[in-house]
Amino acid sequence: MAEGMDIFDFELTADQMAGIATTGADRSLFFDHLAPEAAVRAGQRALG
Repeated sequence: MAEGMDIFDFELTADQMAGIATTGADRSLFFDHLAPEAAVRAGQRALG
């Protein structure tokens, strides 16, 4: 169990951090937030 608690015992290089910072930064995995049709669909979605 102690082994499972040690999740912060690692370091990332500057290159790894740069890669994480730019991963998917140019697009959404769900929908395009800037597309008008996405706003229309969101407005039509029923809540509840």
